[in-house]
Amino acid sequence: MRRRFLLAAALAFPGVAQTETPLEAQMRRMAGVRSRRSRFEEERALPELDVPIPYSGTLSWQAPDRLEKHTTSPIEERLTVAGPRLTWERPDRGQRQDFALASQPEMAALVEAVRATLAGDLATLQRHYDIRFDPAADGSWSLRLIPSSLRLRGMVQRLTLRGEGTEVLEVETQEGGGISRMRIFPLP
Repeated sequence: MRRRFLLAAALAFPGVAQTETPLEAQMRRMAGVRSRRSRFEEERALPELDVPIPYSGTLSWQAPDRLEKHTTSPIEERLTVAGPRLTWERPDRGQRQDFALASQPEMAALVEAVRATLAGDLATLQRHYDIRFDPAADGSWSLRLIPSSLRLRGMVQRLTLRGEGTEVLEVETQEGGGISRMRIFPLP
């Protein structure tokens, strides 16, 4: 009986039954972007070091599931995630590792923090994180992700993604006493 009432209410008042939360609306907008290319600058501040380590390079995203981080300074390194596989390369040393994300659940969750956000895949984010979304009137937003897994939380306590519109402009990772902050600059 209750199910019939809810169905009748949804048909009679379609806007009421299908109202999106601000997070759902943001994820829908993110899902509409099929590719992007950006430049990044990252600083990793570790407790063992007096000075943060700067990194820079490019990021690229191609829907539905390809993400690449190409570090060009101070070393060349390429991290590519395509579907269920992750490939890491250090060309200067001739090193390459390729593995299934399913074999590394903590790494998979870290990858999905960025990849699922870019894809607008809220279900995947919810599978790995407790989420707090803070939209602002000017179109900027903040997405705070707290790992659901205690094992992952032992490595990373929090990830915060900040953006404007459909662009992710910063990724901050708090891990083991250190903080990594990546600033992202979209390319035309």
